[in-house]
Amino acid sequence: MPEQRPADDGATVDIPLVDPPLRSTTLADGRTATWQEFGVPDGRPVLYLHGGGSTSIEGGIFHREAVQHGVRLIATNRPGARGSTLAPERPAVAYADDAAQLLDALGIDAVSVFGESNGGLMTMALAAGLPDRVRSVAPINPTLPWFDPLARTVSSRAAAVAYRLLRHAPRLLAAMDHAATPRGPVDDARPPARGSRFVDPDLVGPPPGTEPDVAALHRRMQRERAGKDAMLAELRLAGRPWGFDHFAIPVPLDLFCGVQDVQAPFALVLADRNPDARFHHFSYGHHGFSHPDARRRIVETLLARADA
Repeated sequence: MPEQRPADDGATVDIPLVDPPLRSTTLADGRTATWQEFGVPDGRPVLYLHGGGSTSIEGGIFHREAVQHGVRLIATNRPGARGSTLAPERPAVAYADDAAQLLDALGIDAVSVFGESNGGLMTMALAAGLPDRVRSVAPINPTLPWFDPLARTVSSRAAAVAYRLLRHAPRLLAAMDHAATPRGPVDDARPPARGSRFVDPDLVGPPPGTEPDVAALHRRMQRERAGKDAMLAELRLAGRPWGFDHFAIPVPLDLFCGVQDVQAPFALVLADRNPDARFHHFSYGHHGFSHPDARRRIVETLLARADA
């Protein structure tokens, strides 16, 4: 496993984390869309798209990097999360229209976009749906297109079980996600106890070396889930065809994956097949992106690609 640097950069750890107010706008069809803004108010606009079942507070994990790089980090809530109106039965690419309306409301012409897990899938959906407005995208541990035979071929048995449940029993998977949501105080920065692969911080928690306040925010993200209905909508969204060609993303694409994440093998395929794509890895598993070294590389790569 590659070694990561400790969180000892005074230029970033001295930046306090924030919990900005929830904002909202009304979309053309009457639905409500909500978001939070991290980083600096007058900075370079970047969208952050949370993982399935998560919410906009996930974007706060990248607040320090946003401040350091002069970024206005707009963390959206997809339908069903934190006051955004539930909108089931739409393909993933339809969210590009929601994002376009939000950008119009904010007076923003162009952005870079990054996000984690289902948010990684949605970064590609925005790139496909808004190629004239999206400058670069960085999916983190992006969801697999399980409808693609190649994704099934390169993936592990563990991934196969999860994605079959996603396709054939999404309600069961949503209920399992709700039951597995951690309980207890949200400011507890201690790592979860070892003893099971399901609570090993190498795989599912903020990795060793993560600042205590970021680790606490990460666990708050895991506790404050969007609810069963929103999770069910996210599972269905991921499990059906996405409405765009995932091998033809029309903007610069940088895929980041934890070395132990089950979605990494197909992310390598995405990096190989897309016209302007690269693959990057970070230590640990699905949630290793919380580590300061991973966060720094993701944000710096995303911005540099937009400027290239």
